[in-house]
Amino acid sequence: MSDTVEISYGGAGMKKILIVEDEEKIRNIYSKLLTEEGFAIIESSNVTDAYDAVVRDNIDLILLDIRMPEIEGNILYEILQFMRSKSKVLVASVYPIETQKRMIPDAAGYFDKSHGLDILLDKIRKILRHK
Repeated sequence: MSDTVEISYGGAGMKKILIVEDEEKIRNIYSKLLTEEGFAIIESSNVTDAYDAVVRDNIDLILLDIRMPEIEGNILYEILQFMRSKSKVLVASVYPIETQKRMIPDAAGYFDKSHGLDILLDKIRKILRHK
């Protein structure tokens, strides 16, 4: 059984963010924060379901963890590049930012999970403003 992609939509015209995070606690924190900020949120706990969401929905931003079970986040990034997906990717990982940049070059942004949620929100806003 695959982990269902959970969708919480707001009104039309909202920016849509896909959260790809295997840790439910972190996924819930991100989802709550971003929903309160007025974003439409899709959640995925694995790369396979995230890929399905990207194919099915018009995603503005993917908040992507690297270390995932079965298939790691950098593989999804490579697939997105091959698909020429227009979704921006913000890497969110426990890896230091320099390591993130080596693993997933050319992402729209990088976030170290040890930094505060205010920094994450700032990065998301900047990326979506430039889309």
